[in-house]
Amino acid sequence: MSDGKLRSRDLTSVAAAEAAHSSSAFAGAQYLMGLQLFVRLATFSTNAVAFRLAGSSAFGVASIKLELLLSTILFLSRESIRNALLRTEPAEDKRRPSVREQRIINATLVSICVGGLLAGALYMVYGGDSQSSIPYYSESIAVYVLAAWIELLVEPLYVLSRSRVLFQLQARCESIAVSTKCAIVALVLLLGNKGSDRENKFRLLAFALGQLGYAAGIFLSYSWSMRPVLGYPVAWCYRPKRVSLDDEFGFVGCKMRSLIAVFMGQSLLKHVLTQGDSMVMSRIARDSDMGVFALVSNYASIPARILFLPLEEAARAVFTRSDARTSMNVLTTLAKLQLLLGCLFCVFGGLYAPVAMPLIDSKGGSANARVLSAYFMYLPMMGLNGFLEAFAHSVATKQQLLRVNIWMAGCSAVYISLSVLLLGKYEMGALGMVMANMVNMALRIAYCCWFARKWFISRDISLPGVSRIAPHPAVLVSSLVAGVLSVVLIRSIDQTVIINRLAILALGSALGLAVLFAMWILEKPFIQAAKEIKAGSVIDKKRE
Repeated sequence: MSDGKLRSRDLTSVAAAEAAHSSSAFAGAQYLMGLQLFVRLATFSTNAVAFRLAGSSAFGVASIKLELLLSTILFLSRESIRNALLRTEPAEDKRRPSVREQRIINATLVSICVGGLLAGALYMVYGGDSQSSIPYYSESIAVYVLAAWIELLVEPLYVLSRSRVLFQLQARCESIAVSTKCAIVALVLLLGNKGSDRENKFRLLAFALGQLGYAAGIFLSYSWSMRPVLGYPVAWCYRPKRVSLDDEFGFVGCKMRSLIAVFMGQSLLKHVLTQGDSMVMSRIARDSDMGVFALVSNYASIPARILFLPLEEAARAVFTRSDARTSMNVLTTLAKLQLLLGCLFCVFGGLYAPVAMPLIDSKGGSANARVLSAYFMYLPMMGLNGFLEAFAHSVATKQQLLRVNIWMAGCSAVYISLSVLLLGKYEMGALGMVMANMVNMALRIAYCCWFARKWFISRDISLPGVSRIAPHPAVLVSSLVAGVLSVVLIRSIDQTVIINRLAILALGSALGLAVLFAMWILEKPFIQAAKEIKAGSVIDKKRE
């Protein structure tokens, strides 16, 4: 009798802990959404100024080449360790440095050391490259490398805040850093624009100094904000110490080292897949083509940054600590969300991008508008793949992760080959890169769907029917009708006058609101499921 009560209490406490974590993760995602909204609006405004003051060539070099250098240092140094640490349990006592937190600290210090070595090696390779005619090119590379290493100093504090689900703190710190970056970029560009030369002499250095300001801002913000949260000095987060955990004594532990090694190989492939377009363009494309692709991707990826990334991070946190049925509910709801958003992106983004693009870039012409339309078609695939890969990476065993890496390697080879073909032989420019990305994303989605189906069937979880994932038929019809009306509207109104373009966009917004209203009325079960996931009550229902 007492054993039964004890087990009941244990199950209740486990259910409560899982529900609390699920609720905290998805409720905390609203802070990340607010952060991404602020970041994208601030970046949108800064890019609008920078594109005009710096020119398309400098903007392309900064957004493609230098950002590739930065992301290579950061991604390869910290991504595998971050993914491995997500599988650790949070600290039992959040007011003192527990053994598990010390293991987290030790692992993140590896990121800092690896990042320092990688930053030095990449600077030796690229620092002496003076082929660019843009002033302060080598100096900008040095500043970007320094900024990357300073940003890595945040890792112990970042991972500890993430393990404690402190999304509000993260949003506050990154908002300060982004504000600092945008202010520095704008001020330096305005300062360089005062000279007598036609071209801004600081047009590339401004982006480098802005990135340095971001790195310093986020490090200082986390250091200050985590002081009252940790319960111990921030300096202890940078002190390695041997600890004993799970019958292992050392800095990291054999199990963690093995998991990090698996994620390292996966991170290399993921980096090629996510930054493959930048790698190919930095070698083949002209600086002006890179500027067009950067401009389009920055504008069109606003929905992805605001919605997809925060939800993906929250879903990853839930997948790693939830049972199979809860994971199925979360994954099904997120998949339907992507299909509903896809109706909006494909119809309204694809059709109205050519109308809006001349208002953003008057010199781009119809070619840039076609790239923007294609990118809106690509967005739903990007979001769906993000959730599916978050699930696969969270629940896969070591052997399964190795098979994922093999498939990723094949996708990478197909993607790079197709990119070189479309960009080099057919000279399709930025449009070719978007098309190659779509093929690459389709291959990755196919594998993740196969993996998820096999994983759930092996646990006797019934797969959802098409009606549960697909949008309501009336929603599809309303989207189709809105698309037809949009085509008639765009073709019947003269777009040579700016006021007419604004009128078309206003009418298109009205049609979009009508489709959203149809979704709100017809998708009540989906909306209720989303609310339950945010509240964590899906776990409670399962336990009952």
